[in-house]
Amino acid sequence: MLNIKTFKNVLVTDESKDGFCFRSSCSQSLSQKELAREMADWNSSFTEADYLGMLSVMENIVVKYLAKGYSVELPFGTLRANATGTCANIQDGFTLGSGNHTLGFLFNANEATTANVKAKLEYKQLPPDITGEARLYRVTALNDDASESTNLSVSKGKTLRLHGRNLTFDITDENQGVFLENESGLTRLSVYNRRGTNVVDSPVPSELAAGSYNVSIVTKPGNTYFTANIDSVVTVA
Repeated sequence: MLNIKTFKNVLVTDESKDGFCFRSSCSQSLSQKELAREMADWNSSFTEADYLGMLSVMENIVVKYLAKGYSVELPFGTLRANATGTCANIQDGFTLGSGNHTLGFLFNANEATTANVKAKLEYKQLPPDITGEARLYRVTALNDDASESTNLSVSKGKTLRLHGRNLTFDITDENQGVFLENESGLTRLSVYNRRGTNVVDSPVPSELAAGSYNVSIVTKPGNTYFTANIDSVVTVA
């Protein structure tokens, strides 16, 4: 079942345009072993083990040609590798794994598959999140090459990255923002390198005392303040 939910589109500033958007998620997944079993039930000429072997061969061949830079045509669409990242100068080269130079994959379903799925699609609409309440999913520290680390033992000046949902806040409101708290009190971070709906980057203040801190973010999407906490402790040296 495809679960569909309505969210506020924070990128829309023109009131004449639709202010909400749909997002979806899958409620179930089909494993490779389950796929092979389904194929064996469809055609009894081959066993589940036969189909698992065929899938393994297909995987090896597809990976071989994806690594060569091919766009690989499958029975239901095409799959290809996709390099992304940024650089300071046009002459700079792409180095996979360095900074934000990453490799992803793009899949495009063919017309027949698209039409078939559309005709058979099973979906349901979930109740919308009308509050816009903030959620924190994880906190990481940014390395010098812009990669993320789960090691939260950091030095002053190190950038913390917060991942979550509905993280937008008004920086001019001293009650909103990212906060670090321990037994000595509450510190509001005032400098931000990035303030997005799902990601917030902020450096650890140079004047912050060494110690362990809990992380939270406070937002106010309407008339109500929301505080999102997470079970992660940042240790400042």
